[in-house]
Amino acid sequence: MEDKIYNRLVFLKNQIEYHNKLYHGHDDPIISDQEFDKLCVEYDRLISTNPNIGFSKRNDVGFDPLEKFTKIKHAKPMLSLSNGFSYDDIEDFLKKTHKFLNKKNNDIEFICEPKIDGLSISLLYIEGKLIQALTRGNGVEGELVTENVLAIKNLPKEIFDCPKMIEIRGEIFITKNDFNKLNKVQTENNNKKFSNARNAAAGSIRQKNVDEISNRKLNFFAYTIGQISEKNNINSQYMLLKKFKKWGFQIPDDIELSTTLNGIKKYYDTMLNKRDSINYEIDGLVYKVNSFELQKRLGEMSRAPRWAIAHKLPSSTKHTIIRKIDLQVGRTGVITPVARVDTVNIGGVDVSNVTLHNEDEIKRKDIRIGDTVVIERAGDVIPHVLSVVKEKRMKESSKFVIKRNCPSCNKLTIKKAGEALRRCINVTCNAQVIEKIIHFCSKNALNIDGLAEKQIKYFFKKGLISKFSDIFDLYKKKDVIIKCDGFAELSVNKLLKSIDKSKSVSFDKFIISLGIKQVGENTAKILAGHYQNLPNLILNMKLANNKNSDEFNNLVNIDQIGFSVAEDIIKYFNSSENLTELEILSINLNIQLYTKTNIDSFFSDKKIVITGTLASFSRDEIKTKLNSLGAKFISQISRNADILICGENPGNKLEKAEQLSIKIINEKKLNEYLKDL
Repeated sequence: MEDKIYNRLVFLKNQIEYHNKLYHGHDDPIISDQEFDKLCVEYDRLISTNPNIGFSKRNDVGFDPLEKFTKIKHAKPMLSLSNGFSYDDIEDFLKKTHKFLNKKNNDIEFICEPKIDGLSISLLYIEGKLIQALTRGNGVEGELVTENVLAIKNLPKEIFDCPKMIEIRGEIFITKNDFNKLNKVQTENNNKKFSNARNAAAGSIRQKNVDEISNRKLNFFAYTIGQISEKNNINSQYMLLKKFKKWGFQIPDDIELSTTLNGIKKYYDTMLNKRDSINYEIDGLVYKVNSFELQKRLGEMSRAPRWAIAHKLPSSTKHTIIRKIDLQVGRTGVITPVARVDTVNIGGVDVSNVTLHNEDEIKRKDIRIGDTVVIERAGDVIPHVLSVVKEKRMKESSKFVIKRNCPSCNKLTIKKAGEALRRCINVTCNAQVIEKIIHFCSKNALNIDGLAEKQIKYFFKKGLISKFSDIFDLYKKKDVIIKCDGFAELSVNKLLKSIDKSKSVSFDKFIISLGIKQVGENTAKILAGHYQNLPNLILNMKLANNKNSDEFNNLVNIDQIGFSVAEDIIKYFNSSENLTELEILSINLNIQLYTKTNIDSFFSDKKIVITGTLASFSRDEIKTKLNSLGAKFISQISRNADILICGENPGNKLEKAEQLSIKIINEKKLNEYLKDL
């Protein structure tokens, strides 16, 4: 079962990165927003319900800015929002918010706002004057588009009675009427039509011709602030929106406050009924904790705040015909069937590929080549088949049967009893090797620009690479590569420069690149922080192969690393083939010692265990707070522990801590320490 989930996560992660680049980097998506959102939700759900798999939470909220614009780092990251697709998701969000804050139900006020489908932008005002505009970009740095944004007529270029410095964030969008007029002009001028209003707004703001931007009648809605120079008396989101309006910014009309799920449901139904009559596109609704004080307590996750969620609106369906079914082999050998269908446009996106998930799904729905099928837009990254229109089925059609041999290496595949996945178990299967190399070079690993899926497959076919270390010998084959299709001296030099740049890599990124099962970004950082360097990690994992050893016990007692994850890590570092490759890589690469930000506090570098119930904090909140102060959490009391935080009704951990003379802090003492920090 874990193999099935792991392989699904690999597929989802790669597809998120690919479509993120098309959407944010090029304003030219090939799937709809709903399809992309559903992909992200599935990924988030799988890592949430399977923490031992080791995949980290998504960090990407955009994509790297295009090179034609100057890149500037945001003073404060522009995060995305977590998504909900059902009332169950929203109820779960409300419960988690109340639990984190240790509040009773209905004690928290939420503000409900429409989610504008536009281009996120950051506006910096100094002494009331607009001096800088940045796109979201990848959330960390954005594109400088000040001159272009100044061409938006309804956007205030100067505001009064405001802080000396304030960063206002919002959405640039185009109304439905103006979008239709724009596409009419595009057609008349024999130019490509924009697929949707969001892409029209994003494409317009990236125009080099400022006069053209003025003609496209862009608009701006303000929704939050980033950095601000001084304290103010604005203590809620509702008050902030009123202040925006006073400063001359547009804000949506449909805003409501609610303390209950029923109130939120009523708002959702109202907006769903009004959706078509609103003269701008919305792709959902946003529910935020209204109080800024509570927002601060809730804080942020890696890519999204805890205090807000986007509630997506329903999807639509289309009919099409399956012309062919292909079989794709993933990094761990999982075989996934994909249907090639007659192209249909769903939500402004042309769809020609549809995932069939696995052979059990094909059998359950009796999907055949030639069938007319109903495709759901809010499917996976490739839309999925909702149902077969069997009354339109051809009489001569036959059941589709997946062959027992791997489509890549032709070796016999296996399908274990009770599992839906068929798998190629040949570890030398070309398709699997290629996928591993793609992961090694990916953005979250060594980030080798110019060595993506297409180039890797080409080099593999030509015999230029077959394992990780071959990448660092490509400079020896420069004369051969220059003669390859699609390459010239300039592009080869750029690729070799990128490979050379990747040789200096942080220890945690190197661990990620290896593709160890159940080890994602978060687990890689934990391992890097604990073991500091590669030789020490290898030595400890060799010793940890003995489950009675201290090294094994130390590994499994690290917070967020249990027995299952530990076993996969130990297995990887006790493989002779892997150790040989690691030795070669350690010669080619400069794997930097893992460094962390030094935090000077009472809790810095302390290993902490919690027992009992705290009245002032939920466990999530106190862990988040103490982690920010440099603490480390472990799951069990042992001589490695430094502090036991003890609440009401403690378990046997208190007795064990007393026996080992470990420092014990009750909630009153804990609050005193926090007050002093």
